[in-house]
Amino acid sequence: MKFGTSRRLSKVKKADVITYMIEIFIVIFGITVAYQLNVIYEDSKDLKLEKSALENVHAEHELNMNEFESLIDERLELLENENQLAQILYSDGYLYTEGDLENEEISKYLFAINKTFKANHQFEGINFYLNTNYSTNNADLKNDLITIKNKYIALKEVAQNHVSMKEKYYNDFLIKDVDFGLQKVVSFDRIKSVEFKNLILNLIENEIELSRLLDELYVFSIDLDTKLEEKIR
Repeated sequence: MKFGTSRRLSKVKKADVITYMIEIFIVIFGITVAYQLNVIYEDSKDLKLEKSALENVHAEHELNMNEFESLIDERLELLENENQLAQILYSDGYLYTEGDLENEEISKYLFAINKTFKANHQFEGINFYLNTNYSTNNADLKNDLITIKNKYIALKEVAQNHVSMKEKYYNDFLIKDVDFGLQKVVSFDRIKSVEFKNLILNLIENEIELSRLLDELYVFSIDLDTKLEEKIR
């Protein structure tokens, strides 16, 4: 082979190598761009899904807050009525000179406190959000949602105990002496007993704890509502 021919072949081989390298670079670049675009698309899709999930959490949360607000006056009135009943019972007749007037007041408060509270707060939206991988992007929000969920559960347990106490130790205790349907007291003997007085005190303690949990939960809910609104903007 002539020397000039050899040099030309060498140049051709170098050109082929360069072309091959360029092709490889184009392929790699294309794959990289496609991958990055896919990542951007998936991130965008996840953000939309997360926003939708947070909007559901926020809507659910506002319903719960509305329930809190509707209970405030009712809870205060109920606790006040229970305190009034306890005060009359423990006065042993000293508050009223006439027995009939005392019995009328006892009857009034007796039926006024014949109410129960059942915690119907929803947290399905919270459960859904916490069970997805979206919450990894908002660790602080995740912690707040876990906290409020635990508060919901604690409130529900206290409320259930309160309902059981009233049904078993209040209504059942007075079933032979009080017609709750007609709101009529047949006999005041058991109502004025030491056992019933102690029961009323237990109800008040339970009511105070229930109100404390509701207040604590409501205050926490206000802060959480602000955070949720910021996240879904």
